[in-house]
Amino acid sequence: MAKKQRHIQKPDLPEQLEKMTLNELTDEDFCEMGSIQETASSPVQAERVRFDQMHFQNVRLNDAALPFSHWLDVLFENCDLSGARLQGARFNRVEFRNCKLAGADLDRAIMQDVTWTGCEAPYLLCNESELRDVYFDHCLIKGANFIHASADHLQLGTSDIDDVQFSGTSLANVDLSRCTFTQIHLNEADLRGSVIAPEQAAGFIGLFGINVKD
Repeated sequence: MAKKQRHIQKPDLPEQLEKMTLNELTDEDFCEMGSIQETASSPVQAERVRFDQMHFQNVRLNDAALPFSHWLDVLFENCDLSGARLQGARFNRVEFRNCKLAGADLDRAIMQDVTWTGCEAPYLLCNESELRDVYFDHCLIKGANFIHASADHLQLGTSDIDDVQFSGTSLANVDLSRCTFTQIHLNEADLRGSVIAPEQAAGFIGLFGINVKD
């Protein structure tokens, strides 16, 4: 029997936030209790920046380089993070809502209580990442890589996971039954303990080289 999914915590944001910009961001900066609705004049590049209680709305962070950044109680709404480099970042109580993250690099990221809703994130990279209480719903993550990731209470909802690479990532207790895909890449051990729909069973049988005789 699949484990009962835990309640995922949403960002804890105050009602009033000070308007801020990302211009002149430097290494190890600290941005707190701010609302950002203006795209920086040039691609953002800084390491180990900390963002606490921040609301990003309609902001383009495509091709930003923010490795090892720390995001606590952050809401992204209608933002574009396509191609962003966020390797080794830490996300805690973060929500991505109707965002674009095509090809974003989140390898070795640590995510705790992270919600992705209505996002377009094809070819997202989450290799060797830690995913704890992470929820994708109505998301396009076609061609994404979750190789050798650690998944604890990962939920994929009704997302499109076609051609996603899960090799080395256990999907035990992960419900795939409402996901859309024609093929995904994983080993038999990775699939063990997951939840699938009856109509998906034949595809997985073929994946592991078993022929069904009529």
